[in-house]
Amino acid sequence: MSEAHHTPDQESHPIDEKVLSLMDQRLGTARDLADRASALHEARASLEEAQREYAASFKRAEKAGWDRKELTGHLAFEEPGRAPRRRPSARTKNAEDDQSDESGAATP
Repeated sequence: MSEAHHTPDQESHPIDEKVLSLMDQRLGTARDLADRASALHEARASLEEAQREYAASFKRAEKAGWDRKELTGHLAFEEPGRAPRRRPSARTKNAEDDQSDESGAATP
């Protein structure tokens, strides 16, 4: 490739359209990623606020005379600060098994 084909005063080059198309695609994916990151940040902030409000409401219920066992047992409310119960995925279980096999003891 000679430098004569890539001089700055040349208006356009045959590869320009292809490069611009690739740059547009990359820009589009970067913008989409930025939008999703912003939405995720907002969702996390909203979740944190909802968790704080839930914990405060749970404490008010206890102060009003509700027993924790009544709230979490009979009424099936979650204790504040605890994630909902979910079955561990097979991948997580296998990773834990691998760790316990290597060290000789299960990790907490």
